[in-house]
Amino acid sequence: MNKLELEELMLRISSGRDEMAFSTLFDFLAPKINAYFIQNGLLPDNSEELTQEVLSTVWAKSHQYDASKAAVSTWVYTIARNKKVDFLRKNSKIDFKEEDIREFLYDNNETDKINEGEVKDQVARINKELDKDQQKMIKMNFFENKSHKKISEELEIPLGTVKSRIRHILIKMQRII
Repeated sequence: MNKLELEELMLRISSGRDEMAFSTLFDFLAPKINAYFIQNGLLPDNSEELTQEVLSTVWAKSHQYDASKAAVSTWVYTIARNKKVDFLRKNSKIDFKEEDIREFLYDNNETDKINEGEVKDQVARINKELDKDQQKMIKMNFFENKSHKKISEELEIPLGTVKSRIRHILIKMQRII
């Protein structure tokens, strides 16, 4: 299928919600998008799911396609790349062991010279200096692994405020220690 045929299909989809045109576009693009995901290291089940999402987005946002800015394939693959990035971010798991980090950070497997009592004292000082809201925000961010955006939504405060408060809290903690 050539560029003009793809543009014609997109025009029929965006202007008339033509299901037959979408079916034709789907049949042409789905195997290519699926192969793209598999070539980029996704499992077949995940690639099929993401292919469906990409083509659903093409249907839903067909009115946003502008032939003067990009070819249909470029527009669709941009959607696919964004879906892949979102999927990888959402599903990436950082799995580490404390011992591995120590080995990486310290020569000859030397551990930090700070003892357990000192750590407890520092934590107690930090807890004393931080108010409940600050403690909650740090807990949400670092112990519950919530993003700044998620914290913003849950606490119903602007994203910029969350970022600046966390930065302020970290600076305060640094001074305490």
